[in-house]
Amino acid sequence: MTATAAPVRNETAKGVTLLFAQVLPVMAIVSLFPAIPKLMQQFGDVEHAALLVPMILTVPSLMVAIFAPIAGAIADRFGRKTSFQLGMFLYVAMGIVPVFTADIFVIVASRAVLGIAEAMAVTVSSALIGDYFGENRRKWTTRVGMVISPAGTMLLVAGGFLAEWDWRGPFFIYLLAIPGFVLALLYIEEPEQHLRSEAERIALPFPWREATTIGSLTVVASLLYYVEPLNIARVFAEIGLTNSGLAGIAQAVTSLGFIAGAYFYGRTAQRSIGEHMAVQFLLMGIGLIVIGLSSTLAGVGIGATIQQIGAGLTIPSLLAWGQARLPYEQRARGMGIWTTSFFAGTFLCPPMVTFGETITGGLMPAMILFGAICLIAAIIAAVVARSQPRLSGTTAN
Repeated sequence: MTATAAPVRNETAKGVTLLFAQVLPVMAIVSLFPAIPKLMQQFGDVEHAALLVPMILTVPSLMVAIFAPIAGAIADRFGRKTSFQLGMFLYVAMGIVPVFTADIFVIVASRAVLGIAEAMAVTVSSALIGDYFGENRRKWTTRVGMVISPAGTMLLVAGGFLAEWDWRGPFFIYLLAIPGFVLALLYIEEPEQHLRSEAERIALPFPWREATTIGSLTVVASLLYYVEPLNIARVFAEIGLTNSGLAGIAQAVTSLGFIAGAYFYGRTAQRSIGEHMAVQFLLMGIGLIVIGLSSTLAGVGIGATIQQIGAGLTIPSLLAWGQARLPYEQRARGMGIWTTSFFAGTFLCPPMVTFGETITGGLMPAMILFGAICLIAAIIAAVVARSQPRLSGTTAN
């Protein structure tokens, strides 16, 4: 089925609201990174603190990975609007719980519910971008890529300043989600496609083949995508950069490549997913190899920037492709599978890198190994793109 380019009422307001939701996972984790020492100091005397304190950061992502497909199925069954608004409300409510309590068990429980709220908001946001904007969705998926990286940098800086004040400080950042919730109440409407009869929607079989293809490719891309951001701080330490402030500035500068990659996707959005995968794996591979071969800040910075350009292509290209491959009736559930697949990289990448270090003898050789794997993936993607120029799939309603 081919989407019609019908005008969207309040397109900008809807798009900004959905971008808010896409930033929520970044807000949930990155803003708390600087607070880890203060949290350990606050709860260090609690039994099992070594387990519970890290859970404050990791539990939301785990809940997203588990519940995203369920959240998508609920949205497909009962409607996008209510699911999205509920997710945004719960995110705000659970995000500020630590401001009012010092009970670490209550805090961890609230973080688990926060993750479920993320699953609802992010999954439905991804589906609604496809629902509302049709062929114009590429513009908004590009903006998702362009917003996430600078938002992460700003939230990291803000979290650092607030953590210096008090261990509760970074949790006040969740108040920034309130405007997103208000926008959701004002501008998020049920897509017109939902007016189809319930019987018609339920009768359609779920496209498992498409969902499996999307999920599998997303897992692979996610694993390689996270190699640099999850390990760049360790790379800086390897080359002798021990000043955390300077390391943070260097990481912020290289992340500008991410914005450039997302912008590049916007200029080439009509190309197939195979072509995009070939380019992004090529850039990530070159970047990782340059990092692995470098012993200076300049060399690592150049490699990280190249890698980030490739990474900036990844999210918008995979997101738009998944939206295009899935029909409206099962799009939220399918995007839930996409979300789970992408978040899986957060958990699977660290042990993968550890294994790479074991077989290569260190972190820098492991960077070269994974860079080589990216180059192999780029060759495979290029071959597939050449043999199947329509790999991007037909556009769904």
